[in-house]
Amino acid sequence: MNERAGTSRWISDIEIDPEAIREEVSRILASPMFVQSDRLGRFLRYTVEMALAGAAETLKEYRIGTEVYERRPPYHPSSDSIVRSEARRLRRKLKEYYESNGIGDPVFVYYRPGSYVPVFRRGESQKGIASATERAFRELFMNGGVAKAIEISSVSQDDNLQIVFEGTIRVSYSGEKPGIPVGIETWPKRSKRIQFKKVVGISSTKAN
Repeated sequence: MNERAGTSRWISDIEIDPEAIREEVSRILASPMFVQSDRLGRFLRYTVEMALAGAAETLKEYRIGTEVYERRPPYHPSSDSIVRSEARRLRRKLKEYYESNGIGDPVFVYYRPGSYVPVFRRGESQKGIASATERAFRELFMNGGVAKAIEISSVSQDDNLQIVFEGTIRVSYSGEKPGIPVGIETWPKRSKRIQFKKVVGISSTKAN
């Protein structure tokens, strides 16, 4: 399926300082994933600057092809897929970046499938997510969740247990409003489901 340039304005969940967005772009381009990708860098910087200038609606395939990739007439996007191919590659690279080097960045930049308009969001606090996960585990122990799962009294004397917690935790924020549905390659707005696996060792000594 061919990708089409989106015509909607770029949006963010809250107002973000344009300089913070430009600093984020610089961080992205200095990362190992982008430092040798000059063409992707030009694509990213051009579309971000156009969006910040209020000209997001002009980010069409033909314009990007001529302005970023220096295509000259006769240039026909229907037969020259350079912009579509680079857009897919940029989305993939940004996803990889935010799953590794940029996981704690204060701003997230992404492109919805089928659009060449960048979207900006503030980053979630990874420390906050980790703390919420730890609190969930503590509450599990305090509320007797482990005791209900196994019979500690059935453990032989001087035995050691290793309990593995594996599943999904949904971290949500108090008072949050429902988020705008986003594509699979976009970053969650507020709530987040976390896949986890935690191993807990317990030493149990049975009384004589």
